Amino acid sequence: MEQSGRKTGYFGKWHLGLDWDASDTSIDFDICRQEGNRLKHLSSEAKAFVTERGQLIKGLGNRLEPEKNGNQLPFYGKIESKTKRYEHKVTQKALNFLEENKENPWSLIVSFVGPHFPSVLPEPYFSMYPYNEMVLPENITDTFFNKPWFHSRNWWPSVATDDFTKENWQKTISAYYGCITMMDDFIGEILEKASLCSGDRPTKVIFTSDHGEMLGAHARFDKDAYFYEEVLRTPLLYCSDLNSNQAGFVRSDYVGTLDIAQTLFDLAGSKSENGISLSPLLLIDYSNEEEKVIYGQYYKYNGHSFEIRFIRTPKFKYSFIPQDIDELYDIENDSLELVNLSDNDQYDEIKSQLKALVIQHMKDTDDYLLDLLDEKLPEAGTLNSIPYPPLKKW
Repeated sequence: MEQSGRKTGYFGKWHLGLDWDASDTSIDFDICRQEGNRLKHLSSEAKAFVTERGQLIKGLGNRLEPEKNGNQLPFYGKIESKTKRYEHKVTQKALNFLEENKENPWSLIVSFVGPHFPSVLPEPYFSMYPYNEMVLPENITDTFFNKPWFHSRNWWPSVATDDFTKENWQKTISAYYGCITMMDDFIGEILEKASLCSGDRPTKVIFTSDHGEMLGAHARFDKDAYFYEEVLRTPLLYCSDLNSNQAGFVRSDYVGTLDIAQTLFDLAGSKSENGISLSPLLLIDYSNEEEKVIYGQYYKYNGHSFEIRFIRTPKFKYSFIPQDIDELYDIENDSLELVNLSDNDQYDEIKSQLKALVIQHMKDTDDYLLDLLDEKLPEAGTLNSIPYPPLKKW
């Protein structure tokens, strides 16, 4: 981006560690929330919040009673003002950056934590969505029959919801919706300032997220070692020019997170080493005749081993899980993903085809798991059993 003549800024959550060249002063990196040194983190063993069978360790407290939890965060709470929120600090830094660079082209990334638990909010957001009007997800009754055993466990005290009542869920959902609206207002401040500070220059905006939110789907909260639609699907909005009126349109193509950075570089007249530019998809008359497919990978949660490789097509979703039973869902006829068809003989051919595609993708991406498939892998949930993949040089 710097090579394209833009002043660059990054403000907010940095969730990839701090292993960049700190001596590089050409980029205005102002990380408001440091996540710790990833290099140091990778060399240490993960702290066990739960046992290797997903049982909460005694003494961690009840998540619904934060005053008894010590440093455990509540699912939701109330504060006096949104100026107490971390995102307020990030927003102010972004606004200052835009004001300081309004005479020149710029590239800005703003990374919020919210909407994310804990949904700690001031009024009017806290009471904006009456909790008794909140509707629970249809698949909240999932029994996890014939599914990987670890789906029914809580792998972090912060997402433990086994003792939730209907009212607990409704209040949690209500607060989360309020958090979304508060984030919308923060984003609105930034977009308004960006428009004022862009002059006559076209100003492109991309809005996305790193993961979804279960929020009661399958009786789960936040995210975990699975690829359910609620956590897999994330927003991806694109505005070709913030300063002009334009008709919107919706695409159903599948895209991956790596493609977003490449798209930004492409739009700026530069390029990156990873990902495929989504620029063609931004044209309303673009038509892609190739079959829609997307791949995903999961390997650890708080140090617990969960080796999962998955593929999704418009009709099916398949997860290759060498540590447990595979998953296969007929998305067209079972959109709630309640029935695992992986051991259903009628779907053997489909499962074989999808598994072959997953294995080929693993080969194409030099997946470290390929070298371990001939060995006896540790059980799912085992702590510190398989090392993280080696870091690639940035």
